[in-house]
Amino acid sequence: MAESFFSDFGLLWYLEELKKDEFWKFKELLKQEPLKHELKSIPWTELKRASREDLVKLLGKFYTEKQVWEVTLSIFQQLQRTDLWKKAQKEIKCNLNPYKKHMRKKFQLIWENEVCLPVPDAFYEETIKKASEELRKVYSLNETQGEPVTVLLRGSEGTGKSTFLRKTMLEWTEGSFCKDRFTFVFFFSGRELNAVAETSLVELFSRDWPETSESIDNILSQPQEILFILDDLEELNCDLTGDFTCDDWTQPLPVDILLSSLLQKKLLPGASLLIALEPDNVKRHGFLLQHPKSLFVSSLTIFDIKKYFSYFFPETKKAGAAFDFVKGNRALLALCQNPLLCQLICSCLKWQLARGEDLHITYQRRTALFATFFINTVKAGSKTFSQKRNILQVKGLCRLAAEGVWTQNTRFSLKDFRRHGVPESFVLAWSGVSLLRRNGDCITFIHRKIQDFCAALFYLLKEPSDSYNPAIGCINKLIFTGLWRVESNLIQTRLFVFGLSAEKINNILGMSANVQLSQEIMRCIKSLQRYKFAEEELDFQELFNGLFETQEKGFVMQAMDIFGEIAIHIEYTVELMIASYCLPHCQNLQKLTLCLENVFSDTAGSCESSMTDRITLWGNLCLVFRYNKNLKAFELINTCLNNDSLAILSRAMAPPFSDLQRIVFYFVSGLGDGADFFKTILHHPSLKYLSLHGTRLCHAAVRQLCETLKQPKCNIEQLMLGNCNITQDACEDLVAALICNNKLKHLSLLENPLNDEGIRLLCNGLKHPECALEILLLNYCCLSYIPCGYISEALLQSKSLTFLSLSFNVLLDRGVATLCEALKSPDCQLQELWLKNCFLSSECCKSISAVLINNQNLKTLNLGQNKILDAGVIQLCDALKHPNCNLQKLGLERCGLTSACSEDLASALTTCMTLKHLTLDWINLDHDGVTVLCRALNHPNCTLEVLGLNKDEFDEESRLLLKDSEEKNAGLTITHQPWIEKENKLSGMVLD
Repeated sequence: MAESFFSDFGLLWYLEELKKDEFWKFKELLKQEPLKHELKSIPWTELKRASREDLVKLLGKFYTEKQVWEVTLSIFQQLQRTDLWKKAQKEIKCNLNPYKKHMRKKFQLIWENEVCLPVPDAFYEETIKKASEELRKVYSLNETQGEPVTVLLRGSEGTGKSTFLRKTMLEWTEGSFCKDRFTFVFFFSGRELNAVAETSLVELFSRDWPETSESIDNILSQPQEILFILDDLEELNCDLTGDFTCDDWTQPLPVDILLSSLLQKKLLPGASLLIALEPDNVKRHGFLLQHPKSLFVSSLTIFDIKKYFSYFFPETKKAGAAFDFVKGNRALLALCQNPLLCQLICSCLKWQLARGEDLHITYQRRTALFATFFINTVKAGSKTFSQKRNILQVKGLCRLAAEGVWTQNTRFSLKDFRRHGVPESFVLAWSGVSLLRRNGDCITFIHRKIQDFCAALFYLLKEPSDSYNPAIGCINKLIFTGLWRVESNLIQTRLFVFGLSAEKINNILGMSANVQLSQEIMRCIKSLQRYKFAEEELDFQELFNGLFETQEKGFVMQAMDIFGEIAIHIEYTVELMIASYCLPHCQNLQKLTLCLENVFSDTAGSCESSMTDRITLWGNLCLVFRYNKNLKAFELINTCLNNDSLAILSRAMAPPFSDLQRIVFYFVSGLGDGADFFKTILHHPSLKYLSLHGTRLCHAAVRQLCETLKQPKCNIEQLMLGNCNITQDACEDLVAALICNNKLKHLSLLENPLNDEGIRLLCNGLKHPECALEILLLNYCCLSYIPCGYISEALLQSKSLTFLSLSFNVLLDRGVATLCEALKSPDCQLQELWLKNCFLSSECCKSISAVLINNQNLKTLNLGQNKILDAGVIQLCDALKHPNCNLQKLGLERCGLTSACSEDLASALTTCMTLKHLTLDWINLDHDGVTVLCRALNHPNCTLEVLGLNKDEFDEESRLLLKDSEEKNAGLTITHQPWIEKENKLSGMVLD
């Protein structure tokens, strides 16, 4: 046969694994075994004295390789050497795999014709040696025991992720990568998948599946032996974050659902994954992955860079001159750590040396580098053509590049170039200077980023009279598409367009400043305020990236002045750098929302920057408070601060630098004892709202906060301390603050372990005549029925408290009965009481009914998520119908109600003239119950304005009845969960 069963081991290895008695038994069985396969027997005299090496030669002499292994495997089973039988079967399967042979040819061609590294393979392999070893270790059977593993290959653009993945695939086909771990490795490219609308996993495999291979279903039935390599996910023009997934590999699906199902382990969960993602896509898609192991493609070291130059420049003198030039420029040397940018820099220097010019590369942002590369390369490739002809051909090249970007095409033919007026002579010239790469009739740019740059250059060069393919989007569409909705294949082109609008870049290209392009971009930015979509928010990070690319402060300032509100998520140092450049240019900003994920943790960003660099950038960003006098609201979300970053922020927010009225720290850690931060609050006479929800406060920090609240200068009216880890030990400090500060009206303490003793202390403050608190939230505070007595006393003595929430505490009927004794008193000023999920039953409704009849002040009562049941509601309805009842809002969602109480509810709705708002979400109403309810809603005496019901939960006939009632009663709204917005706002759990 053309291909050997075994690449490394061979039959001898297996025979040497046999013990002495097993080997003798093997030879004895070999006397008869060939007859079963209708083969000629080997003479016993030769077998008897044969060593292991001799036996291998005898078997090869008498039988074909296939026959040898059929006989050998049969004997292994008879010897009960299942281990050898399984190992041999697996290796035969691997080495006789037609798919593997096919992919070897395919990826050898890719490696030779598309990768085209400007350095020897040996040098490349040395630079990725560490990453390759780590990858093998992660997937090794010793480490995983055959369990599925997801590896996330991380790195910014141009670091060589795609090259690494292609090399890995090639090594698997050659048997040098995980051959004992993976029988099949499948390689998917996001760029190629853009051409596929809908497919099944089986159909996707079939593209590269030789007819002679075994059934794909057989392969997929052993997913633990499969590795999926996913490349170019940045190029996908679909969203992978949808909710729908599928576990059927034969079902045709849209590509986004298919890939999302693979990433989330819904489809073939036993298979392993190897995925390459750039930083932006880690944020966008990383959360889909199940426990991924991160692997970084290492940057080139200075030693690697020097060696790279020696390979790129064959002449030692030129290599030395080029390297010395780069080494003397810190920014260029840093860029050369990126293999793609190193190649571009080398190419620029190569053509400058060839023309005898002084070495020079202008670098501010990447657009400048790509412009330098482009102009040097075009000069080198077009020196035999006239300038006028060169310009025409460059415009044709850029038009073709733009067409490819918009149609997701990276491969072109000579016919495509001729269609855009570019003759073959120019294609040959540009291929000779590494602007283009030609493989037969297939022509590509040397890197997709070069195509992106040329596509952007199209917008700079085009004139109003030019005609072009309507598939190419206008500049407005290019800008809008990326800022409202991420289109990965357009991101880099859009960045280059921003960069090309800068005068300095125009100078590099030898052009006069193109004012028209910058004006078009600014018109797009100014029009963004007119486009407000409910489901889509402006991606400020993408806008900042574009503005940063221009490096023109006047342009950035003009753009930033447009926005009154900005929300941005920062995870990487480069994002912090860009935000710190753009935000201080805002002059009209009124609200700023920041999320800094792990930026200031000790380990975050250690690969890309030092903590000192990040703190410096953070200081620059915080200048937004100093330069923006209109900023009234600042929100910091999901951020871990350290001492230095907190100190910088506190100083920046302090007057006279800012005039904040609202500060929100939502799940922020690192406040320490809060001394600097709360000192800032003290000096803010304008500050009315402070939320620290989810920000864990130690006792010392709570004490610092309370000391601040007691100061006459403090004007805080609303204080949100939910989920701050406040215990009963801190309640004395809180009480002191409540007594001293008569400006504080709203306090949220939900989700804190105050316990019964903490509430006792807190109630002492509520009873004090100087306490002016009006709203108090105590949800999830670990309360029992015991402190209800303390609360009752506070309700009787407080002249200011009008809203109290005790939801999600174990008050029981006993505790509520105690509360009701106070609530019945005319001295109780409470207007709104929330008792959701307090483990109440219908027994408490007698006490509550008495309150409804006797208390004219109570306007709102929420009893949701309690087992009130029909019996309890019937009692409540009797109270609602009483002429003294003054209740306006009643919450009964999830109370176990059925249609049995519908008549009583209907009667109450037509009798109670004050009830405006009733919530019945998640109750078990049948069609008859809905009919009775709708009859009441249509009654002229019904004054209800809001009914909480999810219409979609009912059958079609019932939905029509509810819809008809809503249409007949113009003042009625039937909506799902009408309380939720108010509940979240009161607690500070949802940001504005």
